[in-house]
Amino acid sequence: MSKIHTLRNLIKELRHGLPDHLKIQHSPAFTYIMENYRRNAVTDQQYCREQEEMDSLAKTMVTYLESSRRYKEIHDEYHAKGERTVQDTANIVGFKLPHDPR
Repeated sequence: MSKIHTLRNLIKELRHGLPDHLKIQHSPAFTYIMENYRRNAVTDQQYCREQEEMDSLAKTMVTYLESSRRYKEIHDEYHAKGERTVQDTANIVGFKLPHDPR
């Protein structure tokens, strides 16, 4: 994954965590990340070890934010509804209940 792709994924995951009325540019996390990316920009005449460390940290943050978001989605889908009927439970796990023709 390229560094720009990692940055885009990181910003996308940060956007998911913000309320709809806030812009990502006003987020302290966004400001911090962009400052670090700009500060550790490499020219063709220097090698920056910090940039490699920053890229690794950014990939770790993307993985953490994405996993946290997915966990919340799954938790809300399966655990936040209270009591369910037998039919609802069967639908969740992909079973069909036998039809009782009375």
